[in-house]
Amino acid sequence: MNIRYITCSDPRNHNTHDEMFDLWKMDPRVEIAVQMHQGKVSPDTARYDWVKQLIDKLQNYPFVYRNWNFAIHVNCNWCDDICNGKIPDALKPLFRARHESTGKHVVGRIQLNLPQKTADNFNPQKLKPVIDFYNDQDFIIQYNNRTKNAVDALHKTGAKFQLLFDESGGRSESPESWQKPVYGPEHLQGYAGGLKPETVGTELDKIVKVARNRDIWVDIEGGVQKPTGELKPDGKPIKLFYAPFAAEYIRNVLAWEQKHR
Repeated sequence: MNIRYITCSDPRNHNTHDEMFDLWKMDPRVEIAVQMHQGKVSPDTARYDWVKQLIDKLQNYPFVYRNWNFAIHVNCNWCDDICNGKIPDALKPLFRARHESTGKHVVGRIQLNLPQKTADNFNPQKLKPVIDFYNDQDFIIQYNNRTKNAVDALHKTGAKFQLLFDESGGRSESPESWQKPVYGPEHLQGYAGGLKPETVGTELDKIVKVARNRDIWVDIEGGVQKPTGELKPDGKPIKLFYAPFAAEYIRNVLAWEQKHR
């Protein structure tokens, strides 16, 4: 099994850009993924400005940094818009940004986290032209019991896309067993759901049994969050991305890989 990306999801404007660069420097396969959705990450919000400023920095970094991996995970109404063939105006400049030295897109991968209504009413013929238009960027679709019919329909169109196996649908819950690859190796497939820095090695032991010799990636979100001490209106603790936890996760993935070479 070959690990293509080590993805760290959902840093926000409470993090510094230097923290992101420190994580990128740990290994060329580290990927920083930001969550985008209408509302708290709309233009004129602090989180949108933070993402835009980070992309601006990546555009202007020296040639040696051209392969640093950056992804956008699109949620809610914006995801619905893209699946219906329309790129939200707020996302267009982010998707179009290119490295000045190489011409490559700064945003290398775009993940679509399908809302239930989108998955239930999915029309692959509306999404395929978007994927075809952004043909030098990779689109990721979550694959689970809720979305698999939509993903299968997209697969039948011949569209180029990647899959993220996340049975919890972004709720950071570990599955009873990891999903076996469902399509050929031309569709890169990743794993998420309940991963934690201290247990990622154990989960990779399980994943390799189903992925075997395939290329994969792993994506962590809840496992690298730290409680802020504040509570949501429903009484649940507010947790935010904590770079030292992300660094531990990366180190443990690399240690697992070194052990299994």
